[in-house]
Amino acid sequence: MGMSAYAKLQTMLYSLTTDAVATRPTSWTLSLHSGDPGTDGTANEIADANYLRQSIAFSEDVTDPANPFLENSAVVNFPAAAAAYTVTHIVVWDNADNPQVIQQLRTPKSIAIAEVATLSAGELTIGR
Repeated sequence: MGMSAYAKLQTMLYSLTTDAVATRPTSWTLSLHSGDPGTDGTANEIADANYLRQSIAFSEDVTDPANPFLENSAVVNFPAAAAAYTVTHIVVWDNADNPQVIQQLRTPKSIAIAEVATLSAGELTIGR
């Protein structure tokens, strides 16, 4: 996975055509999923009573100019779980609710009742 179909199309239109493209996003949120989110990112989003998408921001790492990437620049904490669930995928959404990145976790993450799902700074890398 990686960039969503929506993000790929916008990138290609911007980089390789003179066609109109979407307005540049100015903020992003992160969603958690218990299975494949599908190409539009909406399937299998966690349905826990306390769950809410959380804000996420990114910074670039160009330590190796031939292989730049982005990583989340701060910790992301989700509300404590009302019921146990397992996260297998994440989706990064823009402020217009368009999926930008759809990513499967290397290892599913089980969240217990009352546990806070946390993404450490630098844990999510994009473009690597």
